[in-house]
Amino acid sequence: MLEALRESAADVRTVDDYKEWTKANLRSILPHQAMISGWGHRHAGGVGLDLMVTVDFPAEHLDKIRNRVGALDTPILWRWLVTEKPVTFDADNPWPDAPPQWLESFRGFGLRNVLAHAQWDTERVGGTYHSLYRMPTAPGDRESQLFAELVPLLHEIFCRVMQSISAVDRFAVALESLTAREREVVRWLGIGKTNSEVAIINGISENTVKHYVTEIFNKLAVSNRTQLVRRLTEHEARGPVYNTQVY
Repeated sequence: MLEALRESAADVRTVDDYKEWTKANLRSILPHQAMISGWGHRHAGGVGLDLMVTVDFPAEHLDKIRNRVGALDTPILWRWLVTEKPVTFDADNPWPDAPPQWLESFRGFGLRNVLAHAQWDTERVGGTYHSLYRMPTAPGDRESQLFAELVPLLHEIFCRVMQSISAVDRFAVALESLTAREREVVRWLGIGKTNSEVAIINGISENTVKHYVTEIFNKLAVSNRTQLVRRLTEHEARGPVYNTQVY
């Protein structure tokens, strides 16, 4: 099943491709009427969702639950962070600590029978989050186990789709996806340090720095230091972006 699903996603490259693929292929395996996939990263306060792709999901609900800086937060994701295992949610039997405003909106838009799971990516320093809504019946152990098997594939496909997002947002997402060491190298390159200077500062060889620089250029889609510095300057000029982008 997984191999056939992977083959069916071979040509998925854009957000629209992803939406159509989930409706044509994922729904036949785990029936549902709405879906969200997102990319996020850890921060001092927990986790932030940088972007989300919705499939037949009520956008109005997302507007209602944005916080004051425009970020999206959900107790379903927070519950997953505690267990890092598939999470199920029944709006008729909510958790005692479910935020009342969130629950009211959730119910108001007819959301029910939720199954959610995520996968951390240590290499990209972030992770993808996937949640299915309006499943025919309340998901149980069988559906949870199946979803746990499917999420690594969804993660792989969604990371590929992120490359199609607009240039500005794509650079921000790509920057977040760098490893901790790559981000450190970018910081020094951004203020004009040479490879040899970066090597001395970080206690690594100059050849290792060159390897990092090549990887960074590939991930950030730049071809030289001048382009890198320009893109970093543009990114910093926008200021910190806390709001979750929805597609």
